[in-house]
Amino acid sequence: MSTAIALRPSAAPPAPRPVAPGQLFDAAGFAPAGLDAKDIWERIATIAVREQASDIHLTNHRDGLHVDARLDGRLTPQGVMPADLGQRLTNHVKVLARLDVGERRRPQDGHCTWAIDERTVDLRVSVLPTLHGEALAIRILDREAGARELEDLGLTDGQLRDVQAMIESPSGLILVTGATGAGKSTTLYALLRRLADGHRKIITVENPVEYDLPGIDQAQVNRKIGLDFPTLVRSVLRQDPNVIMIGEVRDGETAAAVVRAANSGRLVLATTHAVHCGAAIESLIALGAHPHFVARSLRGAIAQTLVRRLCPYCTVRLEETADMKLLDGVRRWLAAGEQPVLSLGRGCPHCRHTGYRGRVGVFEVLSATDELRSLISGGASAREVYNCAVAGGGTPRLTIADAGKLAALRGLTTIEELMLSVSEIWTGGS
Repeated sequence: MSTAIALRPSAAPPAPRPVAPGQLFDAAGFAPAGLDAKDIWERIATIAVREQASDIHLTNHRDGLHVDARLDGRLTPQGVMPADLGQRLTNHVKVLARLDVGERRRPQDGHCTWAIDERTVDLRVSVLPTLHGEALAIRILDREAGARELEDLGLTDGQLRDVQAMIESPSGLILVTGATGAGKSTTLYALLRRLADGHRKIITVENPVEYDLPGIDQAQVNRKIGLDFPTLVRSVLRQDPNVIMIGEVRDGETAAAVVRAANSGRLVLATTHAVHCGAAIESLIALGAHPHFVARSLRGAIAQTLVRRLCPYCTVRLEETADMKLLDGVRRWLAAGEQPVLSLGRGCPHCRHTGYRGRVGVFEVLSATDELRSLISGGASAREVYNCAVAGGGTPRLTIADAGKLAALRGLTTIEELMLSVSEIWTGGS
């Protein structure tokens, strides 16, 4: 059961002017004199939600409790509070999440809901015992921020057409892949909303359910009672679904169940943690799914990552430099008449003086072809699948690295950000 918390007006002061890039709090800190643990938590959480932080980290170290916020994908230190006050804050958060305050030796997981600015956010709390005390990671799930349409994710027009063609298929397997925090859930929910037309029975198997989707049956894994992914998938198949979404494929039994469901007349959406589409297919087979059945069921794959978007308030256009030559290979994907542009964020109060505000997805979309299915069925490597996908049957396709470069060429992000966020820039997609 979740706990709904309504903020008192006095506990939601406006966010003070940042004093350093990325910081949310002014020189008075987040624990001014006179505030108890409850007030401090409300101050930290409120400002973090308003500044669109994805996570809050409370970590005990030798010198006290460190507070960090993940802003636009970057972990940003906010300050340190005394150990005794930090312990009271830790206990307060554990109480909100209905966790055992007296248990400090074992990991715990809980959640609560938070009412702020006439909307509700979900907070997922993970507690990990460490050398100097407990470390709390609080994931902020903003229901409004998570409600995206396919057109808003960052897909190019060509990629959007390919994805739309995939989900129009009545059966088969669509893989969505990327590292943890790459935005896979947002993409999956956008796909499900597009599919939820009232004429399809859609069931999801998630761990945990992140957002409540109207018109869709959502089941949550609970390993404490033996309710794991394979068990739920078997039960879901008896519910006569048209579309199944599997939130995680990490073991052989789940991989086999996913492929079996996709070959039995259902459209299956599933996630893995590979960095590009070829590796996603290879990992599914490595887990034990038969290559022939993977090839027969595959409709396509979507690989993605997130990069920081340049702040719209302080972005300036740069003169064409030698750096533009790094992007020559992706100019062909610009729209007719579209001019290439490199930009830079100078930094302002709107972006916490970082030059970036928010994130945008960069994608690699692979549509299954007969040639690709033949390669997969024959046990091809991830590199062979990757090369076939890039060739695209004679029509070259955007790799995830090239999609990132295209975003830079359109002035959405910077080359420096791509070097930090898109590993395939270095590896060439291997």
